[in-house]
Amino acid sequence: MLRPKKKITKKELKHDPLLDTLEKGKEYFEENSKQIVTVLSVVVIIFLLSWGWMNNRASTKNEAMLANTKITIAAMQGLDANVLSELEMIVEEYGNREEIAQSTLQLGIARMDSGDYSGARKLFTRLARRSDKHLKAAGKLKLANLSEKEADYATAASIYQEVAKLDLGAASDYASLQAGYAFLMAGNVEKARNIATELLNDDPTGNFRAQVKYFEGKVLEK
Repeated sequence: MLRPKKKITKKELKHDPLLDTLEKGKEYFEENSKQIVTVLSVVVIIFLLSWGWMNNRASTKNEAMLANTKITIAAMQGLDANVLSELEMIVEEYGNREEIAQSTLQLGIARMDSGDYSGARKLFTRLARRSDKHLKAAGKLKLANLSEKEADYATAASIYQEVAKLDLGAASDYASLQAGYAFLMAGNVEKARNIATELLNDDPTGNFRAQVKYFEGKVLEK
């Protein structure tokens, strides 16, 4: 049997907890509307700025990668004045971005070949300071090469040893061998001999073993 619904009196309605809460919320909003709107506006602005910044970063990254790819292909055909000018523009525009590492390397080599050792060192140093081991190695190898051109063989040997410690397989083995030659050129026969011994103890094979044995012969001549 259905029971008749109890009627809510005006007194009970007046003090209904839900209605009281809504009424208080309305009063709070009316009293603090300006502050609430301001806070919400700031939140929205921060969101929009963050969204725009993230999209801009992605766009810049894609632009840098495309520019780097195009100029790298062009550089393979030869480094004429137009290609060099384009390399300068890309490196200037995108600065130290990892996406243009190849352009940075190409421009550094071009500057070194033209005798601008100071300009070349600046670009190679950018790469040598990267966190990526392969980019770091590329930069350091060119810095070592630059030191050899300046006949600073002791510095070259030290840099080659830094690359050897990066544990990059064949690239590190090559760096160790080059360090040995640099020490030999610097007159440090003992260090050169130690490197030859260490490389042979690693039991190298194939062409690299032949190169190490040849180097050992050069050391024994001293």
